[in-house]
Amino acid sequence: MQTGAAPPDDLRPAEEVTLAGSAGPMRVHLHRPGGTPRGTAIIAHGRNGAADAPHMVPLIAAAVARGLTVIAPDLCHSAHNLSAGTAETFTMADHYADLATVADYAVDAAPGGAARILVGHSMGGYAVVRLAADGHRWGPTGVVAVSPVISGAALIAAREAQGPEAVAMLRRELPRALDEWPAHDALAVAGAVRVPSAVIVGVDDTVTPPAHAAALAAALGRCVWHDVVMGEHHCPLGPGYAASTGTAFDRILEAG
Repeated sequence: MQTGAAPPDDLRPAEEVTLAGSAGPMRVHLHRPGGTPRGTAIIAHGRNGAADAPHMVPLIAAAVARGLTVIAPDLCHSAHNLSAGTAETFTMADHYADLATVADYAVDAAPGGAARILVGHSMGGYAVVRLAADGHRWGPTGVVAVSPVISGAALIAAREAQGPEAVAMLRRELPRALDEWPAHDALAVAGAVRVPSAVIVGVDDTVTPPAHAAALAAALGRCVWHDVVMGEHHCPLGPGYAASTGTAFDRILEAG
């Protein structure tokens, strides 16, 4: 995953708060739009990521440009942010639990506006789909999943297809993955997500192949935008990706 980079000056966080995450202190960045907020977007990075990683900035920019307050956590268990935990201790369960903690905070923070959109990249995509399916009390009104992990089993199968050394490397990098990941399946719960949703993937993504993203889009109860962005990999960066994120927010806000 890519290391976080400072966002443009107009996207620097308006403030930061610290929540109690799965491994200890978890930093959360707030970006506020000008004027009265239209709503809120919680934007979750993937495994070993950061809230301000380059591929996360277009998501933040698209949300703020549409009048949404952005709550962007540095989720725990990453080598690329300053929240507690190490990359080796990552689990999908903790990633989901930390996102749920952020959503609990959002209920109390009440930044205003009717829209409440969950946005996630990679493992964050898995987590936002599951949180919406679980009916979290924040009451999300939309979901955007970018390069979403559809299941832990799919990730393990991809490693197995690469051969025994790839599986051994996964076990070295993430000792709990082979035992813990198979319990997590976004496809199995996606039908319970009844709010307008969007799925975006790069055509050259090998972590979440376009076919996996298409399966998730088909499984979601109300997918209003599904895009395969040309020339992009798992962490998209180009203008086509930025345009697609904007369309995703527009479609969800219009549908809501």
